[in-house]
Amino acid sequence: MKNCTLCRILAIYLALYTAQCYASEETIMIHTEYNTTAILPCPALSYSKHYTSISWYKNFSNKEGIIRKSVKHSKPQLYKSYENRTDVFITEEGSLVLKKVNFSQAGPYKCYLAGKVGHRNNESFVMLNVTENVPKTTATLDVTTKVGHHSTKNSSLPGLVLPVDVKPFSVLVGFFSLSLSKVLFCFVCVWGMAKFKEHQRRRLWH
Repeated sequence: MKNCTLCRILAIYLALYTAQCYASEETIMIHTEYNTTAILPCPALSYSKHYTSISWYKNFSNKEGIIRKSVKHSKPQLYKSYENRTDVFITEEGSLVLKKVNFSQAGPYKCYLAGKVGHRNNESFVMLNVTENVPKTTATLDVTTKVGHHSTKNSSLPGLVLPVDVKPFSVLVGFFSLSLSKVLFCFVCVWGMAKFKEHQRRRLWH
């Protein structure tokens, strides 16, 4: 009986440990626009309460240190490569704030929690995506049509051509008239050439 209880306790502990490991490897995607403020959360804080400090790093490979905040000291400390920077700080909740982000700041970030004695360290990952800030402009054109004439409320738009409703019968009549005029023109040209040649022959015989 004791062995079964011990096995259950070990199974529960293993499940919790696996869940924490999986949560620590989860990556959150943050999308922000260029030259705006980006806020990167630290999900590891949701399942880690016993820690001595929280640190933020840029890039997973070389671990470029950004800022570190100790539980004993209220004032955060910037790493050497970020000294005297006023556009980077950490909130009370442990989130990393980046002001006026640029494209070079896009990429992976890591939030690292140094655990107290007897507790494990935890970390979580955030991927920052910086997109181009495209200004949104909308143009509204108010056009009023009336029978017999066209008018526009905006007089600053010269040469505005409004659509005209054309009936199929009118189109058919137009094509027929154009075709008939071409046939008549060709007939006149042929008749004129024939008369001219006949006149030339008469001159040769006389």
